[in-house]
Amino acid sequence: MANIHFFLQGKGGVGKSFCATMLTQYIIASGRPHPICIDTDPVNATFAAYKAFNVMRVEIMNGDKIDPLKFDLIMEKIFSAEEDDTVIIDNGASSFLTFSSYLLSADVPNLLDSMGHSVFINTIVTGGDTMGDTMHGFGALASQFPTTAKILVWLNPYFGIVGHGNLKFQDSPIYKDNKDKVLALIELPDLARETFGMNLSRMLKERLTFPEAILREDSGYSIMDRQRLRIAQRKIFSVIPPEI
Repeated sequence: MANIHFFLQGKGGVGKSFCATMLTQYIIASGRPHPICIDTDPVNATFAAYKAFNVMRVEIMNGDKIDPLKFDLIMEKIFSAEEDDTVIIDNGASSFLTFSSYLLSADVPNLLDSMGHSVFINTIVTGGDTMGDTMHGFGALASQFPTTAKILVWLNPYFGIVGHGNLKFQDSPIYKDNKDKVLALIELPDLARETFGMNLSRMLKERLTFPEAILREDSGYSIMDRQRLRIAQRKIFSVIPPEI
């Protein structure tokens, strides 16, 4: 049946929506059906800002609680997914605990698995000052979600090396304790800030996809800008497992 991807991370500003947009573009570029995209971030609706994705934005929170009617709306959208479809749900950091708890209390991973769907929990681990918080978020997800939910860890080196000294994330106790629950580590490339990174940052700020920035004559990107974006796209897409 369908692949259902939840993007969950309690630390904001670590590239969660970026990874959701990269996965969406990867699936489209691979020739699969256009993903069903849902944005539940109550604060920063970055995913929904991409016009090319036709994202359904759902105001999932009612005060400090999940709105059950809005949650059911999301589930009905998932239930409507057909064979070979992909559903991508980008949830905000501010609703991380509440949304994750609601998924678990409703036994959503096991329900979707019983219907033949594949459930993926995507989370982000960064380097630098945010590494500790993002690793804690990974640990919480890995310890709480059932094995019917496959965990994908996106390692984002934007803020620094994801590790301590010569020790990588893979060497950390929190990963070793939970590695049996992790389907894949997706190690994003460390792109040079002054060239590739600058072009990619501009593209992200303008909420454009790779094809929009590279192929559109009116995109405003120079020939070398477009070439660097092609290379960045190739490097990012090359680390995404084809089975997801």
